[in-house]
Amino acid sequence: MATTNQQLNALFEKWKDERHYSGNVFVSDGLVYKNAPWKMTEEEDIAGTAADIEVEQLWNDSPLRVAFLLKDTPDSEDDDSGCDDVRQWMILDKPESEQSRNLAGGRVGKTGFLPNIARILYGLRYIKQLQNKYTDFEEFKSKYKSQIVEAWNKLPFAFVETKKIAGKKKVDVNVIKKFLESDGYLLKQELDYLKPNVIVCTCDDAQFDFITKNYLAGETIDEHDKIEFAYPKAEFVDCCLWYYKRRNIAVVKSYHPTNRGKIQWTIFERVISPFRELLKKHPEFFENF
Repeated sequence: MATTNQQLNALFEKWKDERHYSGNVFVSDGLVYKNAPWKMTEEEDIAGTAADIEVEQLWNDSPLRVAFLLKDTPDSEDDDSGCDDVRQWMILDKPESEQSRNLAGGRVGKTGFLPNIARILYGLRYIKQLQNKYTDFEEFKSKYKSQIVEAWNKLPFAFVETKKIAGKKKVDVNVIKKFLESDGYLLKQELDYLKPNVIVCTCDDAQFDFITKNYLAGETIDEHDKIEFAYPKAEFVDCCLWYYKRRNIAVVKSYHPTNRGKIQWTIFERVISPFRELLKKHPEFFENF
């Protein structure tokens, strides 16, 4: 049986053909590889190998299958951390991959993009165990620093680029909306292959509207399970999480996970705080956490 990433590879070939995207600008994504048994290059395809099967098993066995719905990835020529397959970010034979694994150094440390995602991943996976164990974000960040790095290198997660064409360092939300309109039917197929139970929308309303009004349009949701509230103690965009009980899927709005223009703790709390409310309302969702 084909692994998820093998299925995605076939979908990406269809995607490039149907949308007339050339292979040198198309960015592949999906389940992010961990602990490859050899140093690999960007040209290698490891779908179907032991490393691929391992992350597939981790994903299938995990109570948390979180897909981070991103905007796009910078072109490799524009950004030294760029890669035409984001699943390989952590296992390439290059300094940037070592920085990605360690969550420190280079642009990884400067922008905060991966460290912020890693903290969210850890905070979600261990949300029950972390209750009442720290007083604020700074204590959490310091107290669990080594555990977050270890979990980052072991826990499965998926990166899904909304716009599969590599771009510049910034992308306008209207460009994202355009790609959701043109490529949305293919993005839905990708999510069907991945089967996440948590979708983190990092482009705010554009992605959230696509998931709730398109991908999950046929699903019912109780008003009780639309968890929306203003976070206290900060000038802060409201928290928003919708839980689709029948499908057992939680969809949450997130800030874009770079530090640029934001107070760092809000990036973490905008995702984690509504999940704390979901834990109160639906503890069964977290039964195996």
